[in-house]
Amino acid sequence: MTSSDSGAVPVWVLLGARHGDNQQLLAIADALGVPYRTVPLRFNTAAGLPPVLLGASRLSWRSEDAAVLQPPWPRVVLAAGRKSVPAARWIRQRSGGRTQLVHVNRPWAPLSWFDLIVTTPQYAVPKRVNVLSHRLPFMQPPSASEVLLPSAWQAQAARMPRPWTLVMVGGDSRPFVLDDAAAVGLARLVNAQVRAQGGSAWVLGSPRTPAAAIDVLAQCLDVPAHVVRWGEGENPYAALRQRADRIIVTTDSASMLTEALLTGRPVAPFALPRQPDWRWRLATAWRAAAARRPGSLVARSFDALQDLGLLSSLRDLGLLHAALDAAGAFDGGGQVLALARQEREATLARIHALIDRP
Repeated sequence: MTSSDSGAVPVWVLLGARHGDNQQLLAIADALGVPYRTVPLRFNTAAGLPPVLLGASRLSWRSEDAAVLQPPWPRVVLAAGRKSVPAARWIRQRSGGRTQLVHVNRPWAPLSWFDLIVTTPQYAVPKRVNVLSHRLPFMQPPSASEVLLPSAWQAQAARMPRPWTLVMVGGDSRPFVLDDAAAVGLARLVNAQVRAQGGSAWVLGSPRTPAAAIDVLAQCLDVPAHVVRWGEGENPYAALRQRADRIIVTTDSASMLTEALLTGRPVAPFALPRQPDWRWRLATAWRAAAARRPGSLVARSFDALQDLGLLSSLRDLGLLHAALDAAGAFDGGGQVLALARQEREATLARIHALIDRP
């Protein structure tokens, strides 16, 4: 719930430029069940500097509505992303240190600055008492209310034999790439699944799906299927996700993978090939070497730089997939729904404890 009464708002949500981060923050705020205020932030070129250099300053950010940055200050600030860190710390400083800071994903800043960090395996955030590491991003389960299929797609739906396989196609997301070879491999998986299970496939592109790759995918399908390119009419995604009997999803997006899993349908992940750059290779190799020899100089230097916020493991969705696989998320037995509920409840309990802290 939101509130326009600044004196009754215990939670502020700092919104940045990343849609996925904002959606996760708003999902948490909605689930807390307390009044909250959103504070949209805009960043300048200084936001590219490390938070340890910017401190609790306003050098790198501004608010669209400066009037909201006034007391009474919130009990808790929810934020995500490196660029929001100076803003969160500025609010805490103005509150006399009373505002508690909750950061989602990874802060690229000293972990000790935050009262709670809520993260998932792909960020490889070190274990600390203030770090809550879950296997799924915080997302509310889909609504039980029926989502109507857009009228423009109803005639096509009538021609599609059941059961339906929904194919959720992402795109390039470092280090993953959706090139022509990957599109051919994805088509082979779709063909095999539909032959084995019967029915037909809906193939949905996304804003990141390369046009060339979706063309190759369409050409290689030899089972009953319909390909929906991004921007082609009203988006049927929500309705098809609700009606699908099974899902195939590319593994380049944690949010897209979580949305698939939270349907409770059987989910088959399709791993896109990696084309890592030197920076990703270096950070990943350094992290792996530190994990192999915890007491070594390599490990100590890695941990020290992470604690200072000068180094953070680059996102490795392979770590997320491995954790979900180990938890039985892809077995089709429904364990993932119970896991997601437990993790949501644990996150909310920790944040409520900060809100209620004397």
